[in-house]
Amino acid sequence: MELLFVAPRVPWPLDTGAKIRTYHMLAGLARAHRVRALVFHDSPAELAAAAGLAGAGCAVELVPRSWTRLDQARDAARGLVGPAPFNIRKYERARMEAALLGAIERRRPALVHCDHLHMSRYGRLATDRAGVPHTIDEHNVESLIFERFVEKRTGLVKLAFREQAFWLRRYEASAARRAWGCLVCSDDDGRKLGALSGQRNLHVAPNGVDLAYFGAPVTPSATGHLVLTGSMDWAPNEDAALWFSADVLPEVRRVAGALPFYVVGRNPSDALRALGERDRQTIVTGTVPDVRPFLVGARCLVVPIRVGGGTRLKILEAFAARVPVVSTRVGAEGIAARDGEEILFAETPAEFAAQVARLGAEPALSRRLADSARRLVEATYGWEAIARAAAAFYERAPARVL
Repeated sequence: MELLFVAPRVPWPLDTGAKIRTYHMLAGLARAHRVRALVFHDSPAELAAAAGLAGAGCAVELVPRSWTRLDQARDAARGLVGPAPFNIRKYERARMEAALLGAIERRRPALVHCDHLHMSRYGRLATDRAGVPHTIDEHNVESLIFERFVEKRTGLVKLAFREQAFWLRRYEASAARRAWGCLVCSDDDGRKLGALSGQRNLHVAPNGVDLAYFGAPVTPSATGHLVLTGSMDWAPNEDAALWFSADVLPEVRRVAGALPFYVVGRNPSDALRALGERDRQTIVTGTVPDVRPFLVGARCLVVPIRVGGGTRLKILEAFAARVPVVSTRVGAEGIAARDGEEILFAETPAEFAAQVARLGAEPALSRRLADSARRLVEATYGWEAIARAAAAFYERAPARVL
């Protein structure tokens, strides 16, 4: 089966959850089918990083995406008036349209896989012009993220998010409805997307983890600390880190002692870097070559996510590394983890403090949670099995969509 895989960014290095999912889905599909990929790149650094895609086992064509300040201003202005919001407009490029149509003309694929909602317009183009069915890999139910941000904001910022959420909800409903099918990260996301769009051809392809990599022994960079990992230029992660530092950490330290807090992930904002400048026990690392040394010595991974969708790769990584996790329920959405069995839930500063203190006082609880969580990811969340199931789902696609 011939697949065409279109992606909004070069999924290498594997330093964000989105890149990790994209890369492993691309490589996994390529093990089962013949895959060609069309991938946007934004910079010389990203162009150079594309060499890392050699291990994916497929042909990759890189498409330049202009992203100057003028482009950003134009895309933002167009996003204000709909029908597509800014975070969709910024991936509308004639060069990708030409590359897609050229690829179809040279070697007609059986299906176009759109990585993220942002690339769905190119799947629709393939369907409308050539009758090729397309799918969308919904890393998140994108409109839900914006709607949750509306709840957490005030004033003009709240109005801006509400306006963008309106356009995004309409766009996402239409895009999902017009696709042959959609991949979603969880049953919960499937229910939400189905209710939004009416799309019923949904396949759950959960986020996964490299079991061998995160299970390998490493030397810890610190011990006994709290750690929050993730791409810090993703708004829900930044919101989580700022809220935890301001509202949760003082209560944790009052109850559980002066535990160091590590914020580990790329591109922290000035507001995040300021956390480390104000508090010597808060360490904001920025980009690290390997997150595992910051995980394995931790008392726990904290996931104080208040907005978001999809499933948190950071939790699966901690599970695979046998590190206990304390999370909000929103943070753990889509993961089949049970409170007190594989994970501990907390919603308020007092609840986070109590759970962190429990882990310090009860080593047997930490070991039991870690062992149960490792068994869970081994049974359900290995990337190879996830991609194999998605490849089988694609084999059901019709030869042509009229």
